[in-house]
Amino acid sequence: MRIGLFQFNPTVGNISENESAIIDGMSSIDADIMLTPEMSICGYPPRDLLLDDDFVASCEDAVENIVQASTACAIVVGHPRKDAVTGKLRNAVTVAQHGKRLAVCDKRLLPNYDIFDESRYFEEGDSPCTFTLNDVNIGIAICEDLWQGEDAHAAPAYEVNPVGELKAAGCTLILSPSASPFVIGKQQKHIDWLLKSAKTNDVFIAMCNQVGGCDDLIFDGSSCLVSPTGIIAEVEPFRSGVSVATLDDSTVSSLVLSDEQASVEALVLGIRDYANKTGHQQLFLGLSGGIDSALTATLATIALGSDAVTGILMPSRYSSLGSVEDAEALASNLEIQTHTIPIEAMHQAFERTFNETDSACEGLAAENVQARLRGLILMAFANNHGGLLLATGNKSELAVGYSTLYGDMAGALSSIGDVYKSDVWAMSEFLNTHFAKFGLSCPPIPESSITKAPSAELRPDQKDEDSLPPYDTLDEILRLHIDFDLGVDDIDARCSVYRETIEHIVSMVDKAQFKREQSSVILKLTPRAFGRGRRMPIVMKRNWSSSRETV
Repeated sequence: MRIGLFQFNPTVGNISENESAIIDGMSSIDADIMLTPEMSICGYPPRDLLLDDDFVASCEDAVENIVQASTACAIVVGHPRKDAVTGKLRNAVTVAQHGKRLAVCDKRLLPNYDIFDESRYFEEGDSPCTFTLNDVNIGIAICEDLWQGEDAHAAPAYEVNPVGELKAAGCTLILSPSASPFVIGKQQKHIDWLLKSAKTNDVFIAMCNQVGGCDDLIFDGSSCLVSPTGIIAEVEPFRSGVSVATLDDSTVSSLVLSDEQASVEALVLGIRDYANKTGHQQLFLGLSGGIDSALTATLATIALGSDAVTGILMPSRYSSLGSVEDAEALASNLEIQTHTIPIEAMHQAFERTFNETDSACEGLAAENVQARLRGLILMAFANNHGGLLLATGNKSELAVGYSTLYGDMAGALSSIGDVYKSDVWAMSEFLNTHFAKFGLSCPPIPESSITKAPSAELRPDQKDEDSLPPYDTLDEILRLHIDFDLGVDDIDARCSVYRETIEHIVSMVDKAQFKREQSSVILKLTPRAFGRGRRMPIVMKRNWSSSRETV
């Protein structure tokens, strides 16, 4: 049997184009059966579009069109369907061949952790789904039915084992349409779990995962066919593509990307798809000469090309000459357009106006004024040119509130908002070393942007570490607290940092929640990104027993 993995990049809600892509793929692929991702007809996750009856009906109409177009190559297409008995929605797939439906299968396990809330929309399927094709007994395990939460840090304990039930039903091949978002390290987890499941159950498993960006989520694809002894075929991660193989083919070695390369590939794809799918052709961002804006500009340039990126330099009375020179050097290396707009005149005008209120603007408030003036300029530029503004803050800063609401947090998309500061440096070093791999002509990021002490440059001789612990210490605490939900006691037991420091940092994270509620869309890379996957209250007191979660 020739099995085709059709790893493609759907746009949520663009049902007609998704339908056309599937039909075109089915007609061009030389296979006995073609597997597409979970919810391939409408894209995943459709979220509250599923509450619109017309949306669901359009999906069902498109599936019927695919059924009628099916030929000798059987097609597995994912879609929402309304159950005729219960009247409720199910996360389903239809298998079709020669214009007829061979099977309709419903998802059994509905994830409700991290960014998932499938029980909000769907009811569970109630039985295993099997069918026969070319004398092969085949079972369907839709996404979580295969992974069972084992690829996530917050994995639940399910009472049902769909893969085990399919094996007991006599299946020798399991097909898994999937829409599993990218998280650093998940590719290896997927491979390990696939190989373990195939060996334990003595079955072949074909997994086809969605690829592309959808709001804050990035899907890496990494679709593959595995046997009980190894990987038979795979599709390159972060790219649309097709792979066709038979169950008798020899095994191959899998290429697992390094964390740095996978992170770069993911963010580039996330930026590109966010811009393309929202219809934006131009990206704008502020260039300070620091490492965060340098990394953001580099990722944006790789994503859309230098002609699509504009950097705005906005020096103040506190900006160092070195920072301005670093920003200019970065722009030259990337060959992007820049505009320089000093903010001193606006800053003085604000001070004069505010002084007329007989209320002095001093200290942190005065520093934030500069950030907000820059935010105003950036938003005006993006608005005037119909472009998309990228926020440049990193996860460490967003975590502890070392960012200015309506200032440097301004923007539609936060491309590195799920990247800790220590990882910003690592990714920047990686890009400078492997610049040619991403189509750049030279190492893009000036060495001084990487090596100099980070500073917001909002007051004389300011350094980040005047207000924060060293970033390696800060990030150690933040990873345990945010990514793994550990409380003060558990963090204290795991790292050699003063407890008072841990308590202070955790308190800063809590107090900054109101800012993050108003943040840009943050592209997700880690187990717990700020946004949909970390639903924390704004008004709260940390007055309870310590967390008992484990890493």
